Amino acid sequence: MKKHLFLTGVSGSGKSTLINEVLGERLCSAGGFITRRAEDGAGNLLGFDLMPACTAGGVQGFEAQRILDYSVRPPKAFTEVFRSYGVQLLDEAQYYPFSVIDEFGGFEIIVPQFRAKLADFLSYEQPIIGVLKGLENAQQLRRSLGLGEKYIAFANRLKAALEDDSQTMIIDLASTDSAYARRLVTQWADEYC
Repeated sequence: MKKHLFLTGVSGSGKSTLINEVLGERLCSAGGFITRRAEDGAGNLLGFDLMPACTAGGVQGFEAQRILDYSVRPPKAFTEVFRSYGVQLLDEAQYYPFSVIDEFGGFEIIVPQFRAKLADFLSYEQPIIGVLKGLENAQQLRRSLGLGEKYIAFANRLKAALEDDSQTMIIDLASTDSAYARRLVTQWADEYC
């Protein structure tokens, strides 16, 4: 089994849910980060927050840092969170037995400090599982946040580099049977967690 396993696909296809269900309590030992949907009491989307990956396993005591604010129009992206906190989470991840990065390949790759740390992080020998933003979702994000074409170029380069890496497997949930994807995530978790 390859050390790096990334799920991709359209929003709402169950990528994060699959990882969370299969890894369960093992997420308490994960380095890296997750993004969490923030909603008001009526279920309306307020934005997305960045949190340490271990919080997906139930570890308490961390404050969420808002990375996208959907309570305003147009939505606002907080790139400064990735200049500091995002870099810190990736830097600290090397001390954990495995890492989760859920989700990456979004607007954060326009931040030079984060992009450099992500390249370092992906070169570690450490097992990594996560969610890679699909190129269709990247185009939608580009439009909603008013990002330039350079963002799409970065997203394309990231995907190409991952596809060329001998230690990386990318599973597109749109073109893969969900039972097969679950078996692969389970196999990865059994081997590396």
